[in-house]
Amino acid sequence: MSPLLSDYPRYAWHLLMGTRAAMEAEQVECRVRDLAPWLDLSQPRDILDIGNGSLRPQYALLRNGGHRVTGIDFVNRPGTGWKRSAYGAMRRLYALQLGLPSAAMDPQGLIGGNVGVMPFAAGRFDLAISNAAFEHFLDVPAVLADLQRVLRPGGMIWAGVHLFTSPSGGHNVSFTQYPLRSLPAGAEPWDHLRRRRRPFSVPLNKWRKDQFLAAFAEQFEVLSHYCALREGEQWLTPALEAELSDYTRDELTCATLVIIARKRG
Repeated sequence: MSPLLSDYPRYAWHLLMGTRAAMEAEQVECRVRDLAPWLDLSQPRDILDIGNGSLRPQYALLRNGGHRVTGIDFVNRPGTGWKRSAYGAMRRLYALQLGLPSAAMDPQGLIGGNVGVMPFAAGRFDLAISNAAFEHFLDVPAVLADLQRVLRPGGMIWAGVHLFTSPSGGHNVSFTQYPLRSLPAGAEPWDHLRRRRRPFSVPLNKWRKDQFLAAFAEQFEVLSHYCALREGEQWLTPALEAELSDYTRDELTCATLVIIARKRG
């Protein structure tokens, strides 16, 4: 989420306390369990981290697990400034909290590029992973088509999508809570689906659950999908549910949709 100035102290506190590092480690275990019926991650694999982000914890954790990992994201392009320096310090803290050698965060496997037109040979990767990135891709079909190209036959995708229809899906409430547990003063639940008084500050495709599932099914065999994280039950009154009747209760409360898919053939 795009941070407000008032969010930074809480964000720094969560980093220092290891809350976010613990979530990243838990995601690795979850992904291993999810993929176990189709892909053994105890063996070294060629893995693509799509939209790896500035902190790149999954990239580092996978590399430390012995995998050959490539990350692609616009943020991987060279740059300078205080934000770059701050992210560097946070990566070192992440590595320490996760028990990783600092070399796991090294950028040699990172590509600064467009996820819709990737500079990789066909059939290069066994697995593509993505965490909280697909909701920002403005041409999801193009990304999936290129993923279909760069994966080997039988190659897998594990994608965690932060759904727009969830209370935090507008990325305009707080970037310090995930799942969202409280609202800032003056903010209304699901404002981004209702009055849109709070502007969006990051690119969002605003796709719904069924749109993602249909797009994945166009290119891949969808093996499984489930809601990995829920939020907002405490705000979803009967009156509000009636106002938002175009959306299912599942859509309104699912913060993270996990999709597991396989390349046909």
